[in-house]
Amino acid sequence: MKVIKQTPTQLTIQTCRFWDGLLLISPFIVIGLGQIVFVSNWIGGGIFLLFSLCLLDGAIDEIYIFDKSCDKMTVKRRGLWLNRVTQGSTRNICAVELNAIADSEGNFSYYVDLLMLGGDRVCLGSNAIAKEQQKTVDLICEYLNLAPHKSAMGIKNEKIVLF
Repeated sequence: MKVIKQTPTQLTIQTCRFWDGLLLISPFIVIGLGQIVFVSNWIGGGIFLLFSLCLLDGAIDEIYIFDKSCDKMTVKRRGLWLNRVTQGSTRNICAVELNAIADSEGNFSYYVDLLMLGGDRVCLGSNAIAKEQQKTVDLICEYLNLAPHKSAMGIKNEKIVLF
């Protein structure tokens, strides 16, 4: 995550997954176009291009804006087929939590959750790097003047869920 803007009245954080995803799929695009142009293999090239579009669909760019002057939190999610904006009040955020979820192979994904009044959760996305997500949690807690949330196990901002 990258901090775009940090002032006393506004905090803006952005994930860079869309461009990372585009960089990841660029070899598939080059191979697909090469198949079509140089070998005249429309089927093979089309398969590579469709595969690259499917990979790019999972790359979502997210922007989180916390504005104290307007008492507004905005979450913008944009991707190839996605354009969603979620808004809420910063006063309704009662805690920020870091959750770790493991898959059956023991690989962890770390999610930053905003705990809202009334029990709702707003998930701010995942990352495989715990330290980066912890920095995001600390930054949001510091900006909104929230105390770090502790789980039932006593571990600061971390909950392990296995499935």
